[in-house]
Amino acid sequence: MASTTRQTTAARKKATAAAKSAAPLDFEPIRIAANDDVEEERVPLFYIGDDEYTIPKSIPKGIALQYLRQAAEIGHELATAPLLIRVLGQDAYTALEESKALDGEQLESIVDIIVAQALGKQEKEGKARRG
Repeated sequence: MASTTRQTTAARKKATAAAKSAAPLDFEPIRIAANDDVEEERVPLFYIGDDEYTIPKSIPKGIALQYLRQAAEIGHELATAPLLIRVLGQDAYTALEESKALDGEQLESIVDIIVAQALGKQEKEGKARRG
């Protein structure tokens, strides 16, 4: 069985009660919306003939985290395909695979756009600007 970090309502209440009786924290717990509460707006990335293929306007940071973990484990090149499939969807990825007209420059542009959108400004600016 896979382990999970989700807490039941009772566990959250117990943890909240314990936290109130303990020393105060320097932060408040971060609330993240449930996936069902997030609407995904998509924008066009490329066309094959007249068929439009889109990506999320805002790529979820969880996808970026998955990509970074895989890039650290297996390298950027091998982590790119799962990133593209996750962002584009299987149909769009298959359309790229089967395209006879796709050239290297176009593919490189698609990959660069997706990686930049997934990672945001972090890839260009790095951690140096945070401190």
